[in-house]
Amino acid sequence: MKMAFNVQTPRLENAKENTKAGAREVLWRCMVKMEGLAKMRAPVDTGLLKARIHLEPMQRGASEITLSDGVSYGIDVEYGNRPHHVPLKSLVKWVKRKNIRSDEDAQFAFAKYVQKKIKTEGQNAQPFFIPALHEVQHTWLKIYKKEVFGK
Repeated sequence: MKMAFNVQTPRLENAKENTKAGAREVLWRCMVKMEGLAKMRAPVDTGLLKARIHLEPMQRGASEITLSDGVSYGIDVEYGNRPHHVPLKSLVKWVKRKNIRSDEDAQFAFAKYVQKKIKTEGQNAQPFFIPALHEVQHTWLKIYKKEVFGK
């Protein structure tokens, strides 16, 4: 005796495609939210770090999306770094930009203090990506999944 079965599942294929499209939509919304949160949390000195945070590609439906800080020093801001030498001239410029001290002698003295601190202790972390990721994971992902999938 010989039996043959043929199972047709057109709805299953539609559900599979809908699930993929929904997952891409949730990913897109999460990444857009994370970009905004990272920009909001990024420390500002010249504004370059904040301005360069961006998504690629900038369109819905991609299965892979990259969120980047776009600067060479972003990782040092996010995680801090070990003790190292920083030229005094750049620190004096930084002190002036931040209006930390009013007269030049005080600006120079403060820049020397910061230079010594960085040389002995390194720079403290000022995370902006990791807190954005955690907020998206713990708050926004649930909201977006419910909006897209209704669950």
